[in-house]
Amino acid sequence: MGQQNLRVFYDQGFPMPDPVSIVVPTFREAANIPSLLRRVAAALSEWPTEWELILVDDDSNDGSETVVAEWGCRLPVRMEIRRDAPRDLSRSVLLGMRLARFDRLVVMDADLSHPPEQIPDLLAALEPDCDIVVGSRYVSDARVDPAWGWSRAFLSRVGTLMARPLVNCRDPLSGFFAIDRRTLPDLDEVHPLGYKIALELMARGKLRVREVPIRFDPRSRGQSKLNWRTHVHFLRHLCRLYAPRVGETVRKTRLDEKPGDAP
Repeated sequence: MGQQNLRVFYDQGFPMPDPVSIVVPTFREAANIPSLLRRVAAALSEWPTEWELILVDDDSNDGSETVVAEWGCRLPVRMEIRRDAPRDLSRSVLLGMRLARFDRLVVMDADLSHPPEQIPDLLAALEPDCDIVVGSRYVSDARVDPAWGWSRAFLSRVGTLMARPLVNCRDPLSGFFAIDRRTLPDLDEVHPLGYKIALELMARGKLRVREVPIRFDPRSRGQSKLNWRTHVHFLRHLCRLYAPRVGETVRKTRLDEKPGDAP
């Protein structure tokens, strides 16, 4: 639903949506933060209830905190600095979820690859018959900007194929999603490794998934944080998630092979 129709929609007697907290993990994203805040504010200008934006920064020391403080005089935005080692996107997201004032949450990246204009689309799709709405690159009507590059697209597809058996989701590696905090698994029992927090939540919590097509854009400014370490962390994360399933399969196989009692 377009944002221009939101106010009319709810003025016609439909139930008002819950207030929302937007959680954005950051690391050296000072150059992108002003554009992010402007676009989020524009996207939610017709949102009929309260919202807030929480940026959780991995101790960037790049002026991000000053930028957010200046914008905080005009918008409901604040920054939390996470100084605990190691730097980790997923841990930043979990901290933001704990700090959020509202139960309805949206998680997105700061580099503007996730279009803030589609925040209302994700929230509108978050209904009682699903637990998480994923902004998907791999469903009908989604679009990935060709400027993203063939190598990144190839690696994303390979990683997606590796993760798909874990969850009922065509884009399980998406970092753009809406969720109700009350449906989450115990956050103290969640142990993500790296940057695929949605995959962790869907797999551990056995969440019911709905996907919404998005326009996925290349990074606006700054440098990507992806490197060989993030790929290693992703593989280790997959091993953690597959381990219980493999163990259960082995256990069932052993039980099936157990000889029956002699007559």
